[in-house]
This record gives sequence, structure tokens and C-alpha cells, in this order.
Amino acid sequence: MCTVSWRIGPDGYDLFFNRDELNSRAPETPPALAEMEGVKFIAPRDGDHGGTWLSINEHSLTVCLLNDYANPWRPTKESPLFSRGHLVLACAPAESIASVVEIVTRQPLARTMPFRVLAISMGEEPLLLHWTGIDLAQSRGASVSIPLSSSSYATDEVVKARQLRLREYVRSMNKPEVPELAAYHRQHSTDAGAHSVLMRRSDAATRSVMQVSVNSSHVKCIYQSVRQSATGPALDKPITLTMPVARAVVL
Repeated sequence: MCTVSWRIGPDGYDLFFNRDELNSRAPETPPALAEMEGVKFIAPRDGDHGGTWLSINEHSLTVCLLNDYANPWRPTKESPLFSRGHLVLACAPAESIASVVEIVTRQPLARTMPFRVLAISMGEEPLLLHWTGIDLAQSRGASVSIPLSSSSYATDEVVKARQLRLREYVRSMNKPEVPELAAYHRQHSTDAGAHSVLMRRSDAATRSVMQVSVNSSHVKCIYQSVRQSATGPALDKPITLTMPVARAVVL
């Protein structure tokens, strides 16, 4: 249950991600700077399994996850499930879009529930990987359009509503502005409930809103947890992390 949108410009890119989760799940951990295989990255953590739904590394590469709730395929009961959050974490040291494909392909997909993984990097076309249980489909560039969304509740109806809602905030779908996307990801209507981008229903709600901003010199991650009250969801004070972009070694 998530929504992601992004803007790619000549100077870098910006990405917004709302993580929606069941109330029964453990609290998430805010993003922190970490290192894997010598590569620095920033990622929040899932409180239940220790994986993540989004990572951004010093190679300017962002990888994020959306569950595919509408897909009926399931792994065999004889095999223990592999956490989709650990699949994203495995991509943390990737140096390029091609590296993401290689890493995801090596994971135990036969033991993994259906998912979509979005990868965005400086100077490369966006990539969307879709594990259907049968194959790992790839979409690139213009065929990957904003927003992407998922919902375990009334999936098709909710996703369509969130897609249509974006048009109320963005003047040009081909050139969305950062303030427009920021406002979209904070959209909540009591009447709309689960159909809102910043959603709340009786058994689930948006847990956090993240913004990733990348240019040629640095990566910035802004994280806001979401509080639930009688009047609706409210965003807490932002936590901001930054790190320099690694420079390629020229031989």
C-alpha cells in the first residue's frame, strides 16, 4: 500500500514516496546512513523484518518497492518466503540501473511474493521491474509513468483514484514541479479514506512520507512520520539526511 511519484530534470531528480501499512505491523525505523560492500546508502527499516521499502545510495541510485496485491500468484507453501524488503536492501550497493537488474535476478524470486521495483539514477532512464511469479518483466523510460501506487484494499479502484488525483495537482504531467508533487503526497480527504494519497482507514494508514532529492554533487533524503489523530493524519517534524555523490574513478 504505497504511492510513488518523481520528477527528472537536467540537474537531477526528485522522488516522493508514501508508505502505507497495516496498523498491526511494527513501527518503522527512520532512515539512517549505512554501508554495504563499501557503498554508503540511506534507508529506513521495516520494524517486522528489518528490510526496507526505499534505499538511496552514493551512486545517486534510488530503489523502491511496491507490493503487487492484485496478483494471485503465491510461492509454494513448502518454501519459506523471502522478504521483499530484503530484496530492496540487497540493491543498496548497486552502481547503476543494470546492476539493479542483476541483483534482483539473483534473488530467490520463486520464494518471493509479487512486487514492482522502481529504480532511478542520474543520467539513466527509469526502470520498473515487475515480478509476476512467472517472469521478471522490465519497463524503461517513458513507459514508466507517474504515479505508481498499490493498495491491498479495492486495488484497482484505489489506484485509479490516486492516479486521477494527480491531475488536480500537476499542471503538466510531463513536467511536474517539486511543490506540486509535495502537495499531492500530502493529499488527504476524510471522505476519500483509503483512496487518499495520504491515506487512513480503520485497519491501515500512511506511516511516512519521504522525499529524495539528487543532483550531481549530493543526495538528500527528507523523512516525515505521520501521526494519526481524531482530526486526521498529520506529518511530524522532518528528519533530513545528506551525503555526497561518489565520484567515478577515471583510469
